[in-house]
Amino acid sequence: MKKLILAALIALTTTSAFAENEQIVFSTPNLAMPFEVHMQRTAIKAAKEMGVKLQVLDSQGSSPKQAADLENAITIGAQGFIVSPNDINAVSSAVGEIQEANLPIVTLDRSVISDKPVPHFGANNYKGGQAVADFVIEKFPDGAEIILLTGQPGSSSNIERTKGIRDRLNEGGAKYKIVIDQTGNWMRSEGMRIIESVLPSLPKKPQVILSANDDMALGAIEALQAQGMKPGDVIVTGFDAVPEALARVNDGWLAVTADQRPGYAVTTAMRQLVDNIREKKAITGADYAPTLITKANLDKAERIGEAGQ
Repeated sequence: MKKLILAALIALTTTSAFAENEQIVFSTPNLAMPFEVHMQRTAIKAAKEMGVKLQVLDSQGSSPKQAADLENAITIGAQGFIVSPNDINAVSSAVGEIQEANLPIVTLDRSVISDKPVPHFGANNYKGGQAVADFVIEKFPDGAEIILLTGQPGSSSNIERTKGIRDRLNEGGAKYKIVIDQTGNWMRSEGMRIIESVLPSLPKKPQVILSANDDMALGAIEALQAQGMKPGDVIVTGFDAVPEALARVNDGWLAVTADQRPGYAVTTAMRQLVDNIREKKAITGADYAPTLITKANLDKAERIGEAGQ
């Protein structure tokens, strides 16, 4: 029965390929996260400009919900899919069903493991992790004790980002010691809680809090402020270059963040997907290194215009 439904949908999408108002589905992992909200808003704006209908599906941090949402979207006639997977493996079967229906699908920010390749759009998280670790090594050439706050286990962005961090620190030698290694699940509240709980247990103050995203870094900064510390007493790093993080870079609390240029990734993914639906143009994806943002080059951040808001 499913095969018959898919065949009917293939015929439907073929006959309407050159019409406007195509139905595009954008599946996000969790709209409770500010970074995902920004990508959602950018996608809505791009869809309006390109003349397509966009349905945003919030997975609410649930991989089973995301998989079910995607499968349901096939049956209601979606013509293209942009997916930011909650987990690198958990939506593979749903992705496979979309591919079996000959419907175009791309991943955004987070990749997926699937039998057939899926074009991906986003900054290279592994290279970004390496770059942040390089920043720490350059600042502390004689070594450092580091607290590492990692993101959601199972998400490709966390897996790749933290692998880049660990690999580069390992190359720096044993003098770069991770004294605390905990997941904050991308959440600001968790970043604050972890730092509040672990700092008193350490024999001495660490030199660095290395956070896999800005939200956890901002939570860590709140914990440091509550303990009476000043900017620079502990070097804090982030990843995402969200507006509030850029403001903290400006005031010295955040030493560095990595700008993934999410607006560029979203609009490029949308344009290539729409061009494929309308004109059968190939989808090539976009893989690029993030830009490290410090106080010296704040003006280069994609979202610097929002930093004072």
